[in-house]
Amino acid sequence: MLAALKFVRGAVATKDFVPALTHFCIANHMVKGFNGAVALCSPIPLDFDATPRADTFVKAVEACKEVVQLNLTEEGSLAIRSGKFSAFVDCSPDPFPAIYPEGDKVSIKEGFFEVVKLLAPFIAEDASRKWANGILFRGKSAFATNNVILVERWLGYDFPVEVNISKAAVAELLRIGEEPTSMQVCKESVTFHYAGDKWLRAQNSPVEWPDVEAVLGRSAAPTRPLTKEFFSALADLAPFVDEAGEVYFLDGALSTSQEEKKGARVKVEGICHGPVFNCSQLRLLSKVASSAAFELYPKPSIFYGDNLTRGVIVGIIRP
Repeated sequence: MLAALKFVRGAVATKDFVPALTHFCIANHMVKGFNGAVALCSPIPLDFDATPRADTFVKAVEACKEVVQLNLTEEGSLAIRSGKFSAFVDCSPDPFPAIYPEGDKVSIKEGFFEVVKLLAPFIAEDASRKWANGILFRGKSAFATNNVILVERWLGYDFPVEVNISKAAVAELLRIGEEPTSMQVCKESVTFHYAGDKWLRAQNSPVEWPDVEAVLGRSAAPTRPLTKEFFSALADLAPFVDEAGEVYFLDGALSTSQEEKKGARVKVEGICHGPVFNCSQLRLLSKVASSAAFELYPKPSIFYGDNLTRGVIVGIIRP
């Protein structure tokens, strides 16, 4: 039972704006959580219907060390007993939203979860560009951008549907940490099914993206390898960058300042002179890039990685 509660607890609202959403819905031997954007559902071995306060219910079950007994009281609470321990969990009188998987069911190939995990750090949180707040699966590729870095990961096959999986859904996919067995997609939502009749449903982000090929398909200057030395230098410089996080490319060195006797500096062989990038954004490239053309600065610099990964990173343009 605790495993079922832990599976769905990620979709429980933390605010009381809609009181019902801070509760679980237990009905028909299933437990469901919904926070207004993401819903999670799992089988649960209970023979009654109830809407217990989610956080209290989980804590009470975690406190049980012996056989657990549960029953509804005449007052409408959920009573939990285990050995010498007992607790009463308030239940909501409000109706729980009726939310279920929708759309045609399609299969997911093995490796989907690894692509989501790879691209998750590049999802934006941008109210003005809602399309950027997710991972776009389109054709043979998956895309993500944080408005500084745009990454394309080649899938090697045609993805069965076009869908932009929201940041909230990605967070739950990563928390669950399992490969989904299949998915359902409609215009408004996507549902991921898991072994054991569990599922995750979330609202979609818009699929109307800008023309990424116009950015990624441009001809590039010859790329240079991104070595361990390069990323190690960035790690050493990270504690010394200013609020803007600027790292300057100097002849044979990376530096937090353009001035010779200010800031911190690490010598790195082969560094070109002139570009300025955000340190934390450059460090994100360690997971997706093995070579880059920083010489293209101030234009977006293209990079390439394993498994036909490619992308661009935008530098900091000085006035």
